[in-house]
Amino acid sequence: MRILSTLAMFILLTSCSQSQSMNKPELNKNDPALLCSSKPNCVSTQELRTDYQIPPFHLISEDISIDDIEKIALTLTRTKTVKKTETTLHLESTSLIFRFVDDVHLAKQGDELQVRSKSRTGYSDFGVNKNRTEELRQKLTEAHLLKP
Repeated sequence: MRILSTLAMFILLTSCSQSQSMNKPELNKNDPALLCSSKPNCVSTQELRTDYQIPPFHLISEDISIDDIEKIALTLTRTKTVKKTETTLHLESTSLIFRFVDDVHLAKQGDELQVRSKSRTGYSDFGVNKNRTEELRQKLTEAHLLKP
C-alpha cells in the first residue's frame, strides 16, 4: 500500500510540473527574455545598457501583423522561423562559415516591435547581432512596415 501511495504522489507531482512547463508565457514587452546577459553577444530594444541597446522599432500601424514582419525577416540570410504566435516570432540565423546559431526574438505590442538578437555560443559576436537588427530595420522600413 505504501508503494502504491508513493507512486500516486510521484505521478501527481510529475504531471503538475509538466503542465506548468507546457504553458510557458509568451514574450512580452517587459519579459526578461528580451534582455541581454553580461556577454557582449546580444542587442535588444529593451536594454538600458548602451553597449547592448538598439533604438526602438516603431511600426507604421498597429494593424501590421506578425506574418507581415515574418515575411520580411525571412529575407535575412540563412534565417528560419522556429516558433510563431499572433504577437511573437522566434527566428534562428546561422553563420556561413562556422555555422553558429543566433536567436532573434520579436515581440509585437501595439505599434512597437521589441527585438532581441543573441548568439547562443561564444563571448563576443563582433557586432553581428547589431548588424543583423539594423539590416532588419532597413528591410522593414523599405517595406513600409516601420516608421523611418
